[in-house]
Amino acid sequence: MKSIENKNLSNVAIKISIYNIFSLLISKFGGLIFTIIIARMLLPELFGVYALVLSIATILLTFTDWGMDNTFFRYLSDSVGKGNKKLSRSYSRYFLKIKLSFILFSVIILLVISKYLSYSIYKNPLLFYPLLFSCLFIISEALKITFGILFAARKDFRPVLFFDISSQILKIVLSIFALLIFTDSLKVSGLFMAFFVSGFFTLILMFFILLKRDKSLLLGKTKEFNKSKMYSYWKYMLFVNLSLVFFGSIDTLMLGKFVPLEYLGYYRAAMSLIVLVSSLFSVSGIFLTIFTQIKGVRFQRGFSKILRYMLILSIPATIGIIINAKYLIKAIYGDNYIFAAYSIYFLSLLILTTPLIGLYSIIFEAKAKPKIVSKAVLLSLIMNILLNILVIYLFKDKPLFIIAGVGLATSLSRFILLGLLVFYAKREFNFKVKGIGFRAPIFATLVMSAFLLAFNYLVNMNLFFGAIEVVLGAGIYFGVLILIKGITKEDFELIKNLKKE
Repeated sequence: MKSIENKNLSNVAIKISIYNIFSLLISKFGGLIFTIIIARMLLPELFGVYALVLSIATILLTFTDWGMDNTFFRYLSDSVGKGNKKLSRSYSRYFLKIKLSFILFSVIILLVISKYLSYSIYKNPLLFYPLLFSCLFIISEALKITFGILFAARKDFRPVLFFDISSQILKIVLSIFALLIFTDSLKVSGLFMAFFVSGFFTLILMFFILLKRDKSLLLGKTKEFNKSKMYSYWKYMLFVNLSLVFFGSIDTLMLGKFVPLEYLGYYRAAMSLIVLVSSLFSVSGIFLTIFTQIKGVRFQRGFSKILRYMLILSIPATIGIIINAKYLIKAIYGDNYIFAAYSIYFLSLLILTTPLIGLYSIIFEAKAKPKIVSKAVLLSLIMNILLNILVIYLFKDKPLFIIAGVGLATSLSRFILLGLLVFYAKREFNFKVKGIGFRAPIFATLVMSAFLLAFNYLVNMNLFFGAIEVVLGAGIYFGVLILIKGITKEDFELIKNLKKE
């Protein structure tokens, strides 16, 4: 097996990630279409119920992981890369057995606390049955993630396209069917039933395709392996994952308690859009399998190049979303969700920070130091909670101000997390990023922003003119970037080489 050390990092990374990127686009845009459909069909209050139940289910989904998925991926990638099939199979069987026990534990916990959460904590009976049915979603989703790791560790991303396409289509079709046949009180429960059926079908496909492609990952003899080092890594990944899931859900959990559910619906509609856009640039996870195998100057050079491409895309996207927030909300979700724009103004900053946080996090994961990430995430989570409490206290009885302020608190806490990760990377590894070139994308973004503001002022915006504005804005941005040499000959050569792969 040809070593990654003998290949150009950029070409290898892009070649490995090409199917993953297509899969990401399908998944995220499919997710956006799904969110638009159910947001319009449920309307803000029931959409708020759905968002709150999904956040609670996501936290319990993390209890099926306990940091195990990242640990599994790291060690399985290493053994597959070395061609050690027996060790890879031992890892797979061991982690699958533990995963099943964690799934059972999580489902039992949610079944026990569902009634208390619904009637005592959030005082909303509409939550009870959706929470019960979300247990099915947890089971199918947890197993899908595990089998997805088996494909990713083999760098076999092509089947993921098929899985995502089939899953998204089935999920959308079944969800629409559920929303049409169930009454209002059972619509959200019907959604989670649809999630389970689509997920279970995809899971069966994953299982049989994996057996056909490489049954040695699951079938055959196993051997004992040293678990002490793995447990040390796992221990800290546990805190990282638990902190991250609360970090991602704490705003929803707190808003569900202190604002009417329709305002939670506005906030989650805004967050769903921002998560989609930011995730398009958050491809750092697919580079972990590469970064675990390279060191020194090549590591820093590859990291810097990926960081530069992320900034070239995320900076104009952030400003573009801020300028066109109201138009986007109206076009995507309809007039019923226009108040979501107040949250988007602040949440848009996540488009910039989310990809960078993911990229810096893999420095510590690749170097087997997740303890540092867990510390940074925990500090940022505490700050997020404190800022949320301050916002809720200052603007009580003003829910529109609260959802805007919580959006700002969420973005500020992510900036704190990013700052901590940059600081620790420099302190622990003397890791410095050079040659990024912030000036060119910032200048090109300013020119683009002037065009967007002028366009919005002169044109009576609608969906048609909005699409034209996006295309022209992107053209102006990249045109200016090329003129001021913000995109180099090396970048064009990279694209040319990719076409030859």
